[in-house]
Amino acid sequence: MLNNEEIKVVIVEDDLEFQKWVSEEINEASFIKCLQTFDIAEDALAAIPQLKPDIVIMDLGLEKSDIDGIECMLRLKVVAPHLKFLVITSNTDEAMLFEALRVGAGAYVQKGDIPKKLIDLLKDFHAGGAPMSPGIARRVIENFHKPTEDLMQIKKLSPREHETLALLSKGFLYKEIGGKLKIAEGTVKQHTHNIYKKLQVNNCIEAIRKYLNV
Repeated sequence: MLNNEEIKVVIVEDDLEFQKWVSEEINEASFIKCLQTFDIAEDALAAIPQLKPDIVIMDLGLEKSDIDGIECMLRLKVVAPHLKFLVITSNTDEAMLFEALRVGAGAYVQKGDIPKKLIDLLKDFHAGGAPMSPGIARRVIENFHKPTEDLMQIKKLSPREHETLALLSKGFLYKEIGGKLKIAEGTVKQHTHNIYKKLQVNNCIEAIRKYLNV
């Protein structure tokens, strides 16, 4: 952080007690300023692009709003792609965690890990870090290393089926694949049928998409 550079923050949080605590902690720091707080997502959507904060602290639940924090981040990213989102939430749902990261959350911290760390978290995040609660970071790493369903399906293919699918993905026709693998065209079609069954797809495009995405 450059000398005398002020970090501008907006808070979107419907727990008013927690919102008040966060804003007070921020305003006590000399180099951070809370521009505004919101407990309704729609109000935040209307104001944040004009406020131009450096960081938006986002809750996910937002029960007073018609949309949740994930949808709010997604819409804000469209009109203000530079925004950095620090999610602070009590939500422990894994699907919501990864969806939040997918739509643009740069940091994800559980509320129980915030006391005494908030200012340091904001400072690190503004400087380019990606703070996460230890439990959240562990789940992200575990998910990264966990084989996907598509990968497990691909691994069920026989060596010949792998070769067939690889050639299909390169645009070769059944007859051309048969020539390259020195097998009959009918055998290529049978391999393709087996591939569809093992990958649980209905056509060649779906099979190739799964193959290229693992």
